Amino acid sequence: MTDTTRPPIRTFKPRRRPLTPERQALFDRLAPELCVDEHGDPFDPVAVFGRRAPLLLDVGIGFGDALTEMAAAEPQHDLIGCDVHTPGVASTLARIETMGLTNVRLLHGDALVFAQRLAPGSLSGIRIFFPDPWPKARHRHRRMASEANVDRFARLLEPGGVLHLATDIADYAVHAERVCAGHPELVGGVIDRPDWRPVTRYERKGLAAGRDIVDLLYRRVT
Repeated sequence: MTDTTRPPIRTFKPRRRPLTPERQALFDRLAPELCVDEHGDPFDPVAVFGRRAPLLLDVGIGFGDALTEMAAAEPQHDLIGCDVHTPGVASTLARIETMGLTNVRLLHGDALVFAQRLAPGSLSGIRIFFPDPWPKARHRHRRMASEANVDRFARLLEPGGVLHLATDIADYAVHAERVCAGHPELVGGVIDRPDWRPVTRYERKGLAAGRDIVDLLYRRVT
């Protein structure tokens, strides 16, 4: 099992890009209301969303296109979208406001650090669509689908909760399938691409490059 006393290994490459003055003003206006903190007390979804509903964690949201489309289609769910890159978070904040979504909050930070605020069994689902593949062998311990991270995610899922990964990198798919299949509380495997999952920007790039898309779905059993 994962040693929760050790900080999680960083799974992303920091990239800095300033916002335009208009987008910075939007970020400053909306973030206090729509963003949650990376660090803090145990996360209370009822206090944040004002209701008790199935809670989903979306790790690596890009510019928020897929996240907000799924949130609009799933009003019965509450979603937390996580990303470290400010332009993408700002774009997602704008989409949340324009679409009038009330069931989405964003984490502008490391999802693995924020996960330490979540109670075991508190999530009905975790979505990781097109994570950084870290293709070099010496970097593979940084993959989001590492054994340590999959163990973290499994413990956060309620019984029957779903871990859903998608990737356009064949080696990553093989790696993720091996890790998830080796976890004693996860059951599942490769599935057909679900119609409800929106096509993301990264997916379009993969398809344009001729790569196959692989969806992996696992349920937590106890």
